[in-house]
Amino acid sequence: MNKLEALAEEIKACTKCPLREGVNAPVPGFGSITAKYILIGEAPGKNEDREGVPFIGMAGKRLNQLVDISPIDINDCYLTNVCRCRPEGNRNPRKAEIRSCVSYLWREIRLIKPQMVVTLGAIPLSLFSPNGVKSTHGTFLEAEIPDED
Repeated sequence: MNKLEALAEEIKACTKCPLREGVNAPVPGFGSITAKYILIGEAPGKNEDREGVPFIGMAGKRLNQLVDISPIDINDCYLTNVCRCRPEGNRNPRKAEIRSCVSYLWREIRLIKPQMVVTLGAIPLSLFSPNGVKSTHGTFLEAEIPDED
């Protein structure tokens, strides 16, 4: 078992926050440890919660459409989320829930060492820039990945 697989098992066993109580199981990231790109969403949806795989529901269909028209090969991508459990009612994750999960994301990024991290929405973007979507949409940012977990 490689380090990324071991991390996925750790995520599946997570009980760090109350979100765990209302879901089937936390959803680890999916893809190769040698991925060129990490695509980060905010949290699993209903289908992801049921299947335990990120981006297989409506967001996944839209993501596939976008990747199809881009120069990115989906096989070069690692798909993950900021939060690993679906918030009830599909609401946005709360700050405390994000804090409970974000160390998993930092660890995934450090293990994979991608060429590029792509944030898919305001919540993942907020981890890398406090300026919001309007001022950073479509731009490249340089960011430090925290060393601590």
